[in-house]
Amino acid sequence: MASQQKLQKARARLMMEAPYFGEIASGLRLAADEDLPTFRSEREALRYNPSWLAECSVAQIETVLAAAAMHRVLGHEERGVRRHDRLWQLATDYAVNAMLRANGFDLPELMRYDPRFQGMYAEEIYAELRQSMTIQESQEEGSEAPPPPQREDEHGREDRRHTQKGSGKSPSPEVSEMQEAAEELERARLERIFEKMRRREELPEGLERLVPRYFARRIDWREELRRYLGGLYKSAYRFSPPSLKHLYRGYALPSLHSEALEIVIAVDSSGSVDEEMLGDFFAEVESLMEQFDDYRIELLVADMKVRSHRSYGPGEILERKIEGGGATDFRPVFEWIERELLRPTLLLYFTDAAGSFPAEAPPYEVIWVLSREAEVPFGERIVLCRE
Repeated sequence: MASQQKLQKARARLMMEAPYFGEIASGLRLAADEDLPTFRSEREALRYNPSWLAECSVAQIETVLAAAAMHRVLGHEERGVRRHDRLWQLATDYAVNAMLRANGFDLPELMRYDPRFQGMYAEEIYAELRQSMTIQESQEEGSEAPPPPQREDEHGREDRRHTQKGSGKSPSPEVSEMQEAAEELERARLERIFEKMRRREELPEGLERLVPRYFARRIDWREELRRYLGGLYKSAYRFSPPSLKHLYRGYALPSLHSEALEIVIAVDSSGSVDEEMLGDFFAEVESLMEQFDDYRIELLVADMKVRSHRSYGPGEILERKIEGGGATDFRPVFEWIERELLRPTLLLYFTDAAGSFPAEAPPYEVIWVLSREAEVPFGERIVLCRE
């Protein structure tokens, strides 16, 4: 009972004091296990020894919950397949615990911490631990001393190779589909929490370096772009022109008017964009033109200045006219739009993001379709993933 009361109190405090960790921990399944010496993180579950937990302070239990949450976020169990189990567990513990320490959590003695691993991925830490182990084995080669005994880590796991547990039989298609659906829902939940806390500027210190490799920056970018543009290409009720159907009754109703997709697309033709990347950019522009029945696209090709401009409507063939090769400066595109166009609905900019940005965000939406992971000062970003 004491452990349950402490768990509930620790969860509530974690939600108030560290909401990112708290929201993720609220989705963890808690399971008591008297066979464990302390606790263990297993995918969506936190298994713990209730007797040990009853001896912990509420602050220490907060740390345990936050650690389990981060192991879940970073998918450490899935990423550890075919790795030396004890070394991988040590590496993941060092990665998580260093981040918790940087965010002010009080680490109990059982939780390993080494400041030299601050801000490092588990894979990076694992490589260092493997190298250290190899050097040690090399130094001990030829010695008749017995090998070191099997040891348990802070979670009570014995040294072994990490393997997938199971009966060896493949799950049925129905079970596999259910598992995939559940995992997809969980990924979506974690992504929503991440984005919500990012907007509130409440992400933990050091998290943004670790998380983008595993979150929505690597989504199906085409589906995301289609979803976004589909929201612009919609039907809307308008009074001009009105529906004539009920004029004889003395009133006019708004008519259903189908809007065209009207956007500006800019393609980066600077020297840092190679021919393959330019080909990818233009191929995606063609794909967009094929998806919509009615559109108006203002296509700009630019490096440090706007090199060409052409308007496209339905049925027109995209001309792959490429001029440029100089330095990258995004400001001329925004200046051209301000000078030549009424305020557009959207600017879609295909680029590697290696250039000079405007000092301020424009009064319209911007989506950066990036050839690589990169930061942008404003607008949304979608990373183009080559298959």
